[in-house]
Amino acid sequence: MQPFEEDDTRKVQTAVVGHPGSDEPVFLPFDHGEFPDFVARYPDREFYCGSLLGGCGKRLSAKRYTSKKCHFAHHPPVSCRRTANNESSADHLYIGQAFKQWLQQQGQRDVTVSYDLFDAGSGGCITISFDRGRRTVRVQLDRMEWKSWLVDRKKLNRRTGGKADWVYGPDSMLAHNEVDAEGYALRVQCRTAGSTREVQIGTQVPGHTIEWTTLDRCRLSDFKIVTPSLEETDDGIQVRGQRPAPTPPSPAAAPASATPPALTQPVTFQLAPGTVAFTGAVPVDQAHDGRCLYDAVVQSTGSAVAPARISLPTGTAVPDHDQLWVLLGPTTLLLPAPGQSGEQAATCVITAQSIARLEDNAQELWPGLRPPGCSTAMVPAVVPPPTTSRAVADQAAPSPTPSPSPDSPPGPKAPSAPEPRKQPPAPQKESTVKLSGPEKEARAALDALLDQSRDAREAGNWGAVRQTAGYLAMLRDNPTVVAAVRSEAAAEYDVLSRWTGERTVSGHQLGHLLRRLRDEGETLPLAALRRLVDDAEAEADRLDRYLTADEIAELGRWRDELARRSGRLTLDALERLGDSVRSVLESYARAGAVVPWATLSTEVGGSLRDLHPEDQVEVLVQADRDTADDEPPLSALVTDDDSRMHSFYAQILDYLDRPVPSEADLPGQWSTDVQELHRIWRLH
Repeated sequence: MQPFEEDDTRKVQTAVVGHPGSDEPVFLPFDHGEFPDFVARYPDREFYCGSLLGGCGKRLSAKRYTSKKCHFAHHPPVSCRRTANNESSADHLYIGQAFKQWLQQQGQRDVTVSYDLFDAGSGGCITISFDRGRRTVRVQLDRMEWKSWLVDRKKLNRRTGGKADWVYGPDSMLAHNEVDAEGYALRVQCRTAGSTREVQIGTQVPGHTIEWTTLDRCRLSDFKIVTPSLEETDDGIQVRGQRPAPTPPSPAAAPASATPPALTQPVTFQLAPGTVAFTGAVPVDQAHDGRCLYDAVVQSTGSAVAPARISLPTGTAVPDHDQLWVLLGPTTLLLPAPGQSGEQAATCVITAQSIARLEDNAQELWPGLRPPGCSTAMVPAVVPPPTTSRAVADQAAPSPTPSPSPDSPPGPKAPSAPEPRKQPPAPQKESTVKLSGPEKEARAALDALLDQSRDAREAGNWGAVRQTAGYLAMLRDNPTVVAAVRSEAAAEYDVLSRWTGERTVSGHQLGHLLRRLRDEGETLPLAALRRLVDDAEAEADRLDRYLTADEIAELGRWRDELARRSGRLTLDALERLGDSVRSVLESYARAGAVVPWATLSTEVGGSLRDLHPEDQVEVLVQADRDTADDEPPLSALVTDDDSRMHSFYAQILDYLDRPVPSEADLPGQWSTDVQELHRIWRLH
């Protein structure tokens, strides 16, 4: 690589490909000799200052230089507050993509990557979930407060049953804490390799030694990531060759439990799913058989509130302390077992398969339940909680009660099934159809969203409509949900989209542009089609609502058609076309004239107008690659069809690293440049 100017402050080395919200990063090599290979890898050259880079979302152009580093550049006028522009500024995206591809190679097919980069509490992290959300890799990029790390680490281990991998970036400052906790820590870093950033994985062992490797040399075990420096043992994943000696049992150790097995047999009741709600959930620092425990206040329909312990699978979402939740799936009540004492004697346990958050209609079925801190004026008076767990047991279904073992000593009598009592009927849309557990849960979620959608529209609550549409979209796009529920979710999503569309003036303009594409798109010239598609996408970006499924499909179809009909030129082709353009511009400069873009296109063979807009600018830039720095660019002679300054002029100045005047001063600068060109070329 040849030396570059050190005072070049306009270097933007990273971008994303495809669209502003893309997580596909791209790194522009410094050396101009690698530039042709780079553009060959990305023939469409759709580069953006991506939102996941902290950027403005605007288009970027790859600029080639011979005397300094090649870099991306914004199109003027530039208004971007992105703070990180160097070669490492997209490392989080390279890391997320590398882990996703590696996990897919390891046989995982449901890998999702999310980026939490700008929340001060998170310290900047990447979360990679797989195995239907039951397993997680968390990459901690930046510094995080130690106590927050302890809490998050504990929550994540509890939710995944200990199957969470923490990986630490160079600036996290937490790897030594992980070594103290686990005996080793996984590290990550990126290094420039040609036109990309290579992701490397390190294993930090006690003494701060780090052994680096690449992900393709690692494997995924049933519990953790195993690097070449680690190995699986009977005691878990450990540093290779450093197995601890087995610890002999202490002779003074007491038996784990002095209670005979018969005394620990709980009394069990089956509860009707969807009839028990809870709030105020507080995690319990223990787990059993891959389940998470929470102390909470519960209420069954038609009964009083009571304290209980909730048991949920580790893959279930952690219930927020200040929200109301309902238990779904097979639900079981375990009363305290005979012979237990202390806390266990006063605590019943309710197990369920999943939960769903309750909305405003919760007060109808669970009138005594309110989130912690809620004003007593907001809900009806609460029935005093019972002094025993009998109140919760009263809601058991009238199925036979399992009897304790004949050999067990007599204990408290199990409560009999309650007399039927009147209670508000739970809403059921398909009471004549017997649903499976997962379908019933999906149906319950859909019913809640349908109610929320209706209430949001009736109240004219724009924010609630957008939020509900987002939840409906997740339900619609979830492949594990039954087709009937997904179809209804999609239909309601479109209802919300139409509702917002009727209230958004620019929505009518988008509809007009899409109709024009349907009516005229097949017969439009390429340049006209491109303008129409760009206008439609710009309108879509301005809408303050979600696009409907039809709008998304329509825009995608025409973008694909545009890509099919237009091809980006190679760098060599652009240089050859630029030479032809320069020859024409020189003749107009000698004649003391300007040339409209359409005329220039005709004189070089009629190919300019159908070029991609960035290629049109690039051709003019190539035409000026031999222009002296102290002379105006020849391409200033190119005008619009009315012989006025072309909109390309400011971009050309920027591409050539010339000062770009303000919008008000730009026409005056252009006129001065044209006059100076005529003066210079009259002397040739």
